[in-house]
Amino acid sequence: MCTRPEYGEGVLAVRTTWTKGTATMSDQITSMRNLRFLLYEVLNIEELLGKAYYEDHSKETFDMALETAEQVAEEIFKPALQKMDAEGAQFADGKVTVPECMHEVYKVAREGGWMATSVPFELGGQQFPVMMDTATSFLFAGANNAAHMYLLLGTGAANLIASFGSDELKETYLEKMYSGEWAGTMALTEPQAGSSLADITTTAVKAEDGDYYWIKGTKCFISAGDHDLTDNIVHPVLAKIEGAPPGTKGISLFIVPKHLPSGEFNDVGTDGIEHKMGLKGSSTAVLAFGANDNCRAWLLGEEHKGLKYMFQLMNHARLYTGLQAVAAASHAYRVAVEYANEREQGRKMTEKDPTTPQIPIINHADVRLMLLKQKAFVEGAIGLILYCARLADNLLCEENEADDNLLGLLTPCVKAHGSDVAFDSIRLAVQVLGGAGFCEELPVAQLLRDSKVFSIYEGSNGIQALDLLGRKVVRQGGAAVQELAKRMGETIAAAK
Repeated sequence: MCTRPEYGEGVLAVRTTWTKGTATMSDQITSMRNLRFLLYEVLNIEELLGKAYYEDHSKETFDMALETAEQVAEEIFKPALQKMDAEGAQFADGKVTVPECMHEVYKVAREGGWMATSVPFELGGQQFPVMMDTATSFLFAGANNAAHMYLLLGTGAANLIASFGSDELKETYLEKMYSGEWAGTMALTEPQAGSSLADITTTAVKAEDGDYYWIKGTKCFISAGDHDLTDNIVHPVLAKIEGAPPGTKGISLFIVPKHLPSGEFNDVGTDGIEHKMGLKGSSTAVLAFGANDNCRAWLLGEEHKGLKYMFQLMNHARLYTGLQAVAAASHAYRVAVEYANEREQGRKMTEKDPTTPQIPIINHADVRLMLLKQKAFVEGAIGLILYCARLADNLLCEENEADDNLLGLLTPCVKAHGSDVAFDSIRLAVQVLGGAGFCEELPVAQLLRDSKVFSIYEGSNGIQALDLLGRKVVRQGGAAVQELAKRMGETIAAAK
């Protein structure tokens, strides 16, 4: 068992320096009371402290992480939300620059160790439970989804190397990526191959003079594909080796850095960035690998197993996409509640005297109905997301087929339901604000624009439906569905 390192450069140390008592919290992103209720009373995160994997933590470290994350979200991420939207990522002379305020966000995130919250101690992380990582990510994403994407993509790419990479790849990349010194992406999509990854055309040819490959192809819609936050960006890239079988069985996974460890440019060029409806502060790039036939790539794991490996990252990304959507809806709901309590308009239906003072619009039935719909969705959805995180924690502590199957079943539900209903929920927030919601001074219009993509990327919601019905429901004769029904029944019985 690895021992917990001192938090000299992590979450708890940062809590005791610049964040000490500097903010007045007002639950602007989510209800912290509800978040703690879900973690401590519903899902019993403290029970994990009895497991060897988490024995170096305590309720005190959990509380400290939550409090610090709330302050970082409110003071650092949230003020950059509308600034990043207004400025956007920029592309000129083959280079991408992010909004200036994003540099401060990234700096604070690195200092706090937020790229490696649930990463094992031996890999330089803080080994918090996945539930705690999920809760803090919810706060950051709710405050500023575009900013948080730069953090999480590097962690996901590093996790692939940790799971499937050689010792040499781990030694080269993990420390720098988990610390945020180097960033990461996931490079799957091509102009002719979005959901249909069987049709990718990026190729890899084994080099004659080394343990690497020469890679060539174009990838598009790559989130955080290029930027000026770090000196290097490491791309996990799906490609087909010469002579590979057709379709998905011929796909391999490669690690392709923008710059080699020596600092030499690795022929990973940026052809441009997308001009998007939302998440404008997050650069979405078109990347050209090997345009000058000089791009080196290192095989991750075995040949022709790339899609299997990538699904580790994709499944995590799908859960995170649901989290992004619900977090944005939570933020929009909090804005709507505050506005409805302060905006005075009209009088009660029973009040006939026009000289009486106007009342806050939260007293009107239709406004209350819209707010209650938002509240019900947000609280239920984050509960489901945290439940999935609890399943992941269980699996980290010990193998459990039932938990594994259930997590697989719920992943497309979190992604598809979360993203579809979150958009409708934010639409209601706009409606509560009326004309103010249609304007950009308050963030709900931006949150609506930002949230549309969540039903599109990481596998559109139609793909999630196919995954749910075509794979997850029928697997093992419907064992996961039966397990879900069993646990739901047990919960109902316990609540009586």
